[in-house]
Amino acid sequence: MAASAGLDDAFLRDLGAYYQTQDPSTAASRIQALVDSVQALKANVAVVGRRGTGVTALIHALVGTPPSLADPQAFFQPPLEPPGQPAGHVHPTYPNLVLWDLPGLQEAEKPGDYQKRLGELGRYACLVLVVAEGGLAKPHLQLLKDFQHKRKPYFMVRTKVDLDLHTAKRRLRARYSPAEALALVRSSLTDVLAKSGLETRRLFLVSALETDKYQFSQLQDRLEEELIQLKRAHDGELEDLRSVSPRKIQELYQACATGELAEVPAIIRSALEEPSQIRLDVAVLGEAGSGKSALVNALRGVSSKEPGAAPIGVTATTRKARAYAHPTVPGLYLWDLPGVGVMEEDVEHLDLSRYDFFLLVASERYRSIQSRLARALSAAGKQFFFIRTKVDVDAQPDPAEEEIRSSCVEALRKDGVDSPRVFLVSSPLHEAYDLPALRAALESDAPALKQAALEKAIPVALSRLVRRKSRALMKDIWHKTLQSCLYCAKNPGPDVATNLISTILTFSVQLGLDEESLAQVAKATGKPAEQLKAEIRCSWVKWPDPEQMLKHITKPVPFSSRVWSFVPYWGHKAREQSEISLEATYQVLTQALAEMTEDAERMLHQAYAKE
Repeated sequence: MAASAGLDDAFLRDLGAYYQTQDPSTAASRIQALVDSVQALKANVAVVGRRGTGVTALIHALVGTPPSLADPQAFFQPPLEPPGQPAGHVHPTYPNLVLWDLPGLQEAEKPGDYQKRLGELGRYACLVLVVAEGGLAKPHLQLLKDFQHKRKPYFMVRTKVDLDLHTAKRRLRARYSPAEALALVRSSLTDVLAKSGLETRRLFLVSALETDKYQFSQLQDRLEEELIQLKRAHDGELEDLRSVSPRKIQELYQACATGELAEVPAIIRSALEEPSQIRLDVAVLGEAGSGKSALVNALRGVSSKEPGAAPIGVTATTRKARAYAHPTVPGLYLWDLPGVGVMEEDVEHLDLSRYDFFLLVASERYRSIQSRLARALSAAGKQFFFIRTKVDVDAQPDPAEEEIRSSCVEALRKDGVDSPRVFLVSSPLHEAYDLPALRAALESDAPALKQAALEKAIPVALSRLVRRKSRALMKDIWHKTLQSCLYCAKNPGPDVATNLISTILTFSVQLGLDEESLAQVAKATGKPAEQLKAEIRCSWVKWPDPEQMLKHITKPVPFSSRVWSFVPYWGHKAREQSEISLEATYQVLTQALAEMTEDAERMLHQAYAKE
């Protein structure tokens, strides 16, 4: 019996050994049935694109071997040479999934010629079309239409979006907004897809170098759903990053990455209770000429002429955001941002997610630009102090000072800011007006501000931690499925169901869903264990009935066997010979882990939910 390449070598060796010890007529049919089932579960994915679009880099990222960002040349490596012939890459998490790196489209190549050069596309279960800057070619659109016509899944992946954002940031400077830049990239492609009658929701914006950003995770989820048949309760859009600092997410993720999921709450509690090591990024924001740089120097207690001071001038001098360490609060950095223009779009393009807290600066009366900035900060979930600079020029005599303060407070309240905190300062006068109070407020509030910034990062970091653990567990499922079916071929009986149940319960422990882990999470977060347990919906978490498991994984019994099951002695033999379905076994294990993953995510989010 010949078996095709790509099957698990150990599994084939076990099949051969089993064949040698069994009646050849019976063993051959059982072995062939297993091999046929393995072949039926295989999914070949065609990955195509022009040379230089990052096809090979995307495949490496999908199989878990992206270039390391520690390599300074990672962003500037020349494009990898496309293969002359199709090159298959077996997915490490799903060994039945093979990603094929196909030859790229050549310049001025016609659709028919390109498809002829690719060969028979019917053997591919899915198409992934990779594009970069430059858009879609007619042969690519024709490929997408062909797969849509055959009712096969297809996806379009726009790579190198990190380079698009880098270019936009350099070009737009203070008006740069990553969300706006990504929206422009997306719209340039969705318009073409829509005009061609193709689904726009199958477009994903990714970077093969930064797989923790953009839509790489959503692309992985959709591939799993379409090809591995994993059913998910969510749509892959779990992260709302508008008010979360990416730096905080990464810091928290790295702190928790070495522990088990049940240990993560204790690690987070330790960081929340002792936030001195947590970084706090405070952005000084306002229009050009409002005295932002002078305020940074005043808060740090340095003059403009000292080394390391923020440069100041009569006109706008800050061209690029720069961080200055606070002299007395560890981990607190004051960011001197370029001045914001007075136009509405100048505010809309601001990237507020990078910073944890803001000092909103104005040098004159509260105007429309301050109003727009205040509303933008509130909409993004960001806290801020309002700083009225150059007050020494306006606050003469003393009663005018309180009049200025009241006017600012009233204006902020009209813009929806609850309990606004207003400070009137004169940067040259370090000990006058509210400057000492502002310094004291930053120092005293820093621990609470660090905690608040960290709390916002917790849900996103938890989602990524659970995903990492789930993928590590998923890697073993294919091998366990093969071994279970081989074991059943050798030893027909209910033992295989018990073994599979033990495997699923191991998933439960690893994901922190067992009683002991729930008690550990409850103790660290102060939430009742029963409240956490209520978030667990997967029916496999509790010890299931082996008979129920057998019903899920057993092939339908032929009518003749059902008849024989009523015959004494022979009926017992007929029941013993019920065949285990490899497809059903694999589906039960993968779906159980997918459901438990969502349960673990939901449970941990509930552990940190505000009452």
